[in-house]
Amino acid sequence: MSLHSDPSYEAVLQTNDDATVSRQSAVQLGYLQDPFVHFFVKRPTRRMPIINRGSYLRSMALDRMVKKFLAMPLPDKQIVSLGAGFDTRYFMIKSGQMALGPGHGFRHYFEVDLPENALKKARILKQRKELQTLLGEGVTLAAGGAELSSNDYHLIGTDLRDWPRTVQRLQHYGLDVTAPTLFLSECVFIYLPPEITTGILQWITTSMTHVAFALYEQILPNDSFGRMMIRNLLARHIDLKGIQAYPQLEDQEQRFLKLGWTGAKAVDMNAVHDQWLDENDKQRINRLEILDELEEWKLISSHYCVAYAYKSVEEGFAALSVQEL
Repeated sequence: MSLHSDPSYEAVLQTNDDATVSRQSAVQLGYLQDPFVHFFVKRPTRRMPIINRGSYLRSMALDRMVKKFLAMPLPDKQIVSLGAGFDTRYFMIKSGQMALGPGHGFRHYFEVDLPENALKKARILKQRKELQTLLGEGVTLAAGGAELSSNDYHLIGTDLRDWPRTVQRLQHYGLDVTAPTLFLSECVFIYLPPEITTGILQWITTSMTHVAFALYEQILPNDSFGRMMIRNLLARHIDLKGIQAYPQLEDQEQRFLKLGWTGAKAVDMNAVHDQWLDENDKQRINRLEILDELEEWKLISSHYCVAYAYKSVEEGFAALSVQEL
C-alpha cells in the first residue's frame, strides 16, 4: 500500500494547522509568549477558553521537559522533534525567549514531519528574515525544498511510517546515536499504528545510548467521553490508531519500561495543572478569560496526558528523574 493511500493522511496534515492556530490564539490572549508563531498563521482565530488553556498546559508541560533535558551538564545534546509541524521551540530557545541557564544549549535540533508540512515550513523559514537570522549562516535546501539545514537546525520531510528512511535522513544531517538525545512527540505517535511506534521505540532503545522521550497524546478511549471524542475525530477523518494500545497512564509508562528504559512517568493534564503550575500562574491564567465550563475542562484534561521516559547509565541523566517532573 502506498504511504499516501491512507484516507486520514490529509486530515493528519490539517491537525498541524489547527494546533498552530490554537497556539496563536493562546499567545494573543496572553497565555503564552511566542513572537514567532504568527509567521505560520494566515487567518488568526480566537479559540474557546478551554482550547486556549489546553494549548498553554500542553506547551508548558513539554517546555518543562525540554528545559530539564537542556539543563543536564552533558555536551553535544540533541533534540529530535517527530511530527514537528510548525512548532517554534527551536526559535524560542535560540532567541532566548525560553529562559535557560548559560551553557544549556544543544548541538543539533532535528524536526521531522510529512513532506507537505516540511515544504511549507521551509518556505516560511526562507521568507522571514527574523527566522533566517536565528538559523544562522549556511542554510541549505534539499529534496525539492522539503529539507532545510543550517549549522544546528535540520528540517526533514519524511513519513515516520518509513522509519528506515527517516533514520537515514537524520544520520545524514548528523544525528549521533551516542550523544544525549531527547525525542518529542506531540499528538504524533497517536496517529500511527502501534506496531509502527513500537518499532520506532525499539530502534531508539537499541540504537541510542543516552536518550529521553517526551510525548503528549489522548488517553481513556473507552469511557463515555472517550468514545464521543473518538467519534468526533473520526467525523473529521482523524483516526487515533494508537489509543487502544495505550489507553491508561500505566500503559503509557509500560510502553517504555517493557523495552528496558530506566524510568517512565505519565500524568494527565489535570495533574499538570494542579501540581506543575504554581499559584501565581494559576491566578494569572484565571484572569485571562472566564472559564465557565469547569466540569467539561476537567473531563477533557483527564483524556490527555504527557508521558516522559529516559534510558541511560550516565549520571547526568539523574536530573531527569521522573519523580522530579
